[in-house]
Amino acid sequence: MAELVELSPESHGDLKLDTAAAVKVAKNTHILSLRVTELSRAACEMPIFLTESQQDGAIVISAITSLEVEKNLLVRDEKWKGIFQPTSMMTYPFFLMKHPSQENQFTIGIDPEHKAFSKEEGEPLFDDDNKAGPRLSQVTKILEQDMRNDIHTFQFCKAINELGLIKPIDVAVAYEGGKVNKLKGLNTIDEAKLADLSEEQFAELRKKNYLAPIYSLLISLYQVNNLIRLHNQFGEGEKILQASMNVEKDESAAA
Repeated sequence: MAELVELSPESHGDLKLDTAAAVKVAKNTHILSLRVTELSRAACEMPIFLTESQQDGAIVISAITSLEVEKNLLVRDEKWKGIFQPTSMMTYPFFLMKHPSQENQFTIGIDPEHKAFSKEEGEPLFDDDNKAGPRLSQVTKILEQDMRNDIHTFQFCKAINELGLIKPIDVAVAYEGGKVNKLKGLNTIDEAKLADLSEEQFAELRKKNYLAPIYSLLISLYQVNNLIRLHNQFGEGEKILQASMNVEKDESAAA
């Protein structure tokens, strides 16, 4: 991601937004970021895994939109076809960033050179009075709420990681022609360790309202079948026969 700058009418009053920018980017993205508050809705149509952030290695929540890299089966005909749309798409290409001059404060950041912005075409970010336009006003409200959800997500991932509830898993995708591709870098909930938690640990998860997200993560794995169906109906190339999920093994430990 390019370095963000604080959005302001003084510096960006002439910018216009391509309102289809999020879908254009998502079209070639098979992993979408989720907040813990979105798990129950996303689990109804997308498999969800725990992955490592490329920025800092932290555990994050990710929805898979295709069993093939750089593809998205929920974007067709340049439109989002999913019932649920992640917040990360609704707010793109605007992001929360630390305020450049006010400590412990956040503001909206953008990459003004991004192709989503233009001075010629699109929806103006600001009106003639330098006030936020309808789209920017909506995004601002969502981002303010998302900041709290981001903290909640971090706390959830930290808690289940400290309890040892995260296990790596491979997804092996078998095609009609005999080819097998593997999706790596994915993690899910370790059901055996979840069952072995003490009564106190389980009660603490229930108290923090973490049980519903945990079960949503597990249930969402069945949505791999939905991706197979969408691939075989709308995707390109060979048909997928099946996708199997196996606990990742440490190959270095092999005899």
